[in-house]
Amino acid sequence: MTKVLSSEPISAGPKAETNERPQGRIQIKSPEQPLVLLLIVGSFLAVSTIIAKAAPEFGWHPLALLQWSILGGAIGLFALTRLFAGSRSGPERARSGAGLAQLAFYLLVSGVLFIIPNMIAVVAAPKVGAGFVSLSFAFPLVLTYAFAVVLRIEHFKKLRATGVLFGLAGGVLLAVSGKDLNVEASFWSLFALTIPVFLATGNIYRTLKWPAGAKPVDLALGMMAVGFVALAVFNLFFGVPFAPGSWNENAGALLAAQAAIFSLQYGLYFRLQQTAGPVYLSQIGSVAAVVGLGLGFFVFGEIPNAAKLAAVAAVGAGIVLVTRGRNRH
Repeated sequence: MTKVLSSEPISAGPKAETNERPQGRIQIKSPEQPLVLLLIVGSFLAVSTIIAKAAPEFGWHPLALLQWSILGGAIGLFALTRLFAGSRSGPERARSGAGLAQLAFYLLVSGVLFIIPNMIAVVAAPKVGAGFVSLSFAFPLVLTYAFAVVLRIEHFKKLRATGVLFGLAGGVLLAVSGKDLNVEASFWSLFALTIPVFLATGNIYRTLKWPAGAKPVDLALGMMAVGFVALAVFNLFFGVPFAPGSWNENAGALLAAQAAIFSLQYGLYFRLQQTAGPVYLSQIGSVAAVVGLGLGFFVFGEIPNAAKLAAVAAVGAGIVLVTRGRNRH
């Protein structure tokens, strides 16, 4: 019989870390706490979607900008890692207990599951709006929880299930909100709704197959490297221009901004998964949905209709219920 695992996150190292703090003291939210990581990573995800929509206005093909941003983000994350690791002694650095072949396969699958939804997002954003694409990132919560329960990664909890249903309701409302789109935009809106399938699959896979002893930042770097190579091959095969129409300060600034966001976003992405598990991680899409709608309004003047506002309310309720369900025994 398959052993039922607890809903606590799977430890990625020889020693599991805890978030316990001494009782009776005022607790300050640390960047290592899941809620803080969730808000940071989700907000970065929304901002990166906004930048993707702005790419054509600055002469970039969205896929070319994504390609070089991933490379720049990986280089930036590596530089930060080396700088930070330089202040630590060698014995403190964890080494992966996984074999080279196992680690390579893990990074290959993770990289593919990472790059496909990002490709869909950056191409669909100019067609259907940054707000719509951001909301599509809220759906993985539903699928990830369903997968986690079926695969017995965590126990079924009524409160969390109710929160997932609220997320599903938000998804239905989002689909309704796109009914006024033209034929081309309607196709891209349906295409964008495949994003949650890839994200949920990636959330579960990375947890189940996490290489023993591997550090989050190393896995992030490997995933980004695979994603860059895969996207570069795709762009080369389909003739996507690798450079903007004309290099100028704005085009360079957009690339630098997206690369900086990726270096921070994915540097914290695996850390959030390690500390909180796949279901909690999947809520970054919910955060991105709310933040993305706001940014879509202020940056591009995308006015959300009643259905989108209702979707935001449903997503917010889902976050609260899923979070409370995680903390209850």
